[in-house]
Amino acid sequence: MMHGSFLENFQLPLPAFNRMEHVDERLRPLWAAVKRKEPRRVLAQAASMLTLPEMAAAEIRAGLLNALGAARLQLRHYEAAERMLRLSLAALPHQWIAPRLLAHLYEVQRQYEPAYTLLDQLKAQPAEVPWDEPLAETDWHLGLAALAWRLRRWSVVAAHVRAAFPIADQMPPALQADLLRLAFYQGRPAEALAMAQHLLQQQSDEQAVDVLLQTFVQQGWKQEACILYRQAYHRYPESERFRRRLIALCLQTGAVEEARRLARLGALSLDVEL
Repeated sequence: MMHGSFLENFQLPLPAFNRMEHVDERLRPLWAAVKRKEPRRVLAQAASMLTLPEMAAAEIRAGLLNALGAARLQLRHYEAAERMLRLSLAALPHQWIAPRLLAHLYEVQRQYEPAYTLLDQLKAQPAEVPWDEPLAETDWHLGLAALAWRLRRWSVVAAHVRAAFPIADQMPPALQADLLRLAFYQGRPAEALAMAQHLLQQQSDEQAVDVLLQTFVQQGWKQEACILYRQAYHRYPESERFRRRLIALCLQTGAVEEARRLARLGALSLDVEL
């Protein structure tokens, strides 16, 4: 349940270059080649186009430079890709494709700070040209959350995740597990408890539940662990493992009478260890 991090491995999708009907007809073969991942074809066809007077219009020039930047990125020519995409932004500052490609380039190079800054600057920016590809708000927040995760800015991560999924029940379980990790990192037992209760409802494997709840014990959060083991034992009333763990936690948190009652349910002494 707690293996691997959703945000640690999350990457935004790259622009698809699939709105070719909206670009100048002279650019369509280039965009089609980008889409087919034929970067050398793009470079061969575009080399003579940059100097054409009809390519000077901002929208057309940005579309051409985006194709060149994407092709260079596919070839891992990162310096040339950055140069093309920066020129595209200079031609058409209010767009999404160039910043998205640049953010990906920086992320690949582990330059998470400029990647975060670029994406953050796109907040609430509408698509100015019909071929542009703005991110859905949920994806935008998740992209920023993933970059903030790599920058270890835990409060920023939590803010973006909750903005992406205001209702916790609608959040993917793997993302809920990341919020649980954040609560551990930030030393917030109440938040960890709330998120673990969501995860507990979705997990049907007894062993996985135990692994999850043991993280609270290892953290030293015995009161919260006791609450969670009560819920787990209620869900798995035949589980001797949960009964033993709950008895130990009851003794450690002062719920002696509850521990005695649980001990009477089977052959178990009160001299138990968690």
